[in-house]
Amino acid sequence: MEVKMKTTGSVQPRISLQKLIPVIGLVLIVVVFEIVSRGRLLAIRNLRNILIQSYPVIIISVGAVFVFAHGGMDLSYGGVLGVSMYTAAAASAFGWPLSVVFGISLLTAVLWYVVNGGVTIFGNVPSFIASLSVLYMCRGILNTVCAHERKNIPPALFAYDNWAVKLPVLIAVVFLAWLIFEKTGFGKGDRAAGGNAYAALQSGIKVNFVKFAGYMVSAVTVGIAAFFSLLRAGSVTTSTGQGLEMNIITALVLGGVSLSGGTKTKMINAVLGAVMVILLRNALIVTGVNERIVEGIQGVALLLLVFLTYSRDKNSLLT
Repeated sequence: MEVKMKTTGSVQPRISLQKLIPVIGLVLIVVVFEIVSRGRLLAIRNLRNILIQSYPVIIISVGAVFVFAHGGMDLSYGGVLGVSMYTAAAASAFGWPLSVVFGISLLTAVLWYVVNGGVTIFGNVPSFIASLSVLYMCRGILNTVCAHERKNIPPALFAYDNWAVKLPVLIAVVFLAWLIFEKTGFGKGDRAAGGNAYAALQSGIKVNFVKFAGYMVSAVTVGIAAFFSLLRAGSVTTSTGQGLEMNIITALVLGGVSLSGGTKTKMINAVLGAVMVILLRNALIVTGVNERIVEGIQGVALLLLVFLTYSRDKNSLLT
């Protein structure tokens, strides 16, 4: 009985500390780089840039949690976002209403994720391979249709790129994603499928349905991010969305989301990680680091974080 009490007492502080790691990391990044950059990191103009850059990453990250929670791996974000932006831009060129343009962006993302999730779940293809295939297909489409010229939107649409619209949408997406993931049976089933799919199936959870629905939630967030990214950028090129998948995965890992999924996955971690990855990139650039070198630093950080994540998961299984 005494041993049991000691074990419980020693584990509890460690669990609490793990929950605080993303917050501590965010504070450390801000403090260190604010000193190194001599106050430029938290300058109003730079904070505005950070918010603009974080916007699509936060939205897509909260949707990505639904895929990673059940143990999936998605690498298609940048490609699907780029193609969704292109179809939305094409719709706007026809003079269609903004609501239709938004719907086209959502529909395009959903269709690609039907392929992505369908092949993975019902075709028993590893999610890494399926999503990588979707990424290449989308990149191929963009390279073809935007090979000679970029696709532009009508100048009148730039008026809708304002925070009076974008901020409420961001808050609504994050809140709804948190509510669904943390408080509903679907969210609990999604996490249970990642923890132990066989046990979840035995307890009555429709694992395949839950996993596929997770892909659909992720699709909606990619479609929303594509629409607002289009309003911001005003055009689509062959490089649109390039490298986004790395930012999303880094954001999840940086926030403490386990790539193997499971019941410990938390929505707030994805939001914190999304802010951290953009803040870190911005801080490095502000302090004078070449943007090409920033990519390399991000790669090293991702490798280290994945190693620490898997070490932590392995230790938790052994204890």
